[in-house]
Amino acid sequence: MTLTGSRITLRDWTPDDVEGLRRWIVPPPAGVHEWQLYDGPFYGRWSAEGANGWCDGLLALAADGGWPPVREHLAIVDAASGEFVGQVSWYWEEKPGPESEDGTALLPWRRLGLAVYDPARWSGGYGTEALDLWTGYLFAATDSGRLDFATWSGNPGMCRVGEKLGFTLEARYRNARKVRGELYDAVVYGILREEWEGADRGA
Repeated sequence: MTLTGSRITLRDWTPDDVEGLRRWIVPPPAGVHEWQLYDGPFYGRWSAEGANGWCDGLLALAADGGWPPVREHLAIVDAASGEFVGQVSWYWEEKPGPESEDGTALLPWRRLGLAVYDPARWSGGYGTEALDLWTGYLFAATDSGRLDFATWSGNPGMCRVGEKLGFTLEARYRNARKVRGELYDAVVYGILREEWEGADRGA
């Protein structure tokens, strides 16, 4: 699968993409990669074993083409050079359940993920275009009525991406994250299918 924009392409993982990912998620000899200071720094870090195991699993999938019909993650690459940039993903915030006789049901609730690893590519429109393509793909490929992503107030770049694409700030949990000794808000940005489909995508 390939989704192409002007700056970036989203595609099924190739071996080169996987090795690019490995360079960014395997822990460095000392300290952390700069992207890890902003992308969920309050969560646990990959161990070298865990990171390499994940990448080896992606290599196996790339070799046999065993991707699910609705992709769960895609590599972000530079549209001009093909260089690995990052990844998009989604996970279940809540899995759908059967509808009861009175019409009550758990709806499909997917939460989005986005990572642009190289700081040299931040603020260049790569993340905005990647999330634009990914959101459009998931609304087209699934029955989700809403999509959202969670971040924190210490990651203003991710907040700007959501705002540019018409996502609404739906939740702010004040002082819910402590990062490097400072308190920050946890935030959630969401968009409904009708809002996405009714927006002027060329604006």
